[in-house]
Amino acid sequence: MMKLAISIWENRLAPVFDVSRRFLIIDIECNQELNRYETTIPETSLIGKAGSIIELKVEVLICGAISRLYEEMLLASGIQVVPRICGQVEEVLQAFITGKLDEKRFLMPGCCGRRRRFQGKHGQNRI
Repeated sequence: MMKLAISIWENRLAPVFDVSRRFLIIDIECNQELNRYETTIPETSLIGKAGSIIELKVEVLICGAISRLYEEMLLASGIQVVPRICGQVEEVLQAFITGKLDEKRFLMPGCCGRRRRFQGKHGQNRI
């Protein structure tokens, strides 16, 4: 099972992770959503917010823009970060589950197609 977090604002991905406080947490197994809940992280400090996400036992974080410090802290904790993503939460979630998150429509404007790729648990290439 994989625990996914999506940084949200209304029904969309939050454009900037650093100031977002709401997260959709989804448990996924065999490309199927098992459970979901929304949580708010009131912490605003770098260490406090990153620590809260780590405590949720998140394995993958999908977000919009993210500062290098946050990204490095989360990566060092073993969390895969999928940055510079935009779109409606449900569309992004389905694209992630089906391996289509690399479609251009999910790339934040101005990012010029630069993204890091990571290997999913079952050998599936994911963004």
